[in-house]
Amino acid sequence: MTILVTGGAGYIGSHTCVELLNRGYDVVIIDNLVNSSEKAVARVAEITGKKPAFYKADVRDRAALDRIFETHDIGCAIHFAGLKAVGESVRMPLEYYDNNLLSTVRLCEAMAAAFLRAGHRRGGKRDFFGKIAIKFGVITKKPDGCLAIITEKSGLFPKRRERMH
Repeated sequence: MTILVTGGAGYIGSHTCVELLNRGYDVVIIDNLVNSSEKAVARVAEITGKKPAFYKADVRDRAALDRIFETHDIGCAIHFAGLKAVGESVRMPLEYYDNNLLSTVRLCEAMAAAFLRAGHRRGGKRDFFGKIAIKFGVITKKPDGCLAIITEKSGLFPKRRERMH
């Protein structure tokens, strides 16, 4: 399985990449290198003997994400790309919201689009939505093509949210 690691050139991301590669996973890294270095990616390859695919790009760049998902058969993603300095976040909260929230939204959009395309290409289903647990529940795609959010309070037929066509 190929795993996308956002922020994979950072401290936690690079250590995660080492562990994934050592366990036999293929790894694709996307990092804008704002708080990290491409040297970390080289070090991951040196430690594991396996070179992960690396893209210098911002996770908020949907076109870059789409290109990555079109190039690699990514099965899941681990999202570490985010700003985290407490003092700076207090001084610049909007920049932190922009980076940390929009990167997550763009990644989820790109994953959803890629997995739906892959399911159609293969003539089968890749149930991305049924596997994402979010704060409000699990998003699932119903047989009629609509999205629904399933929570512990949902009945057998959750309320319709949005058409996927």
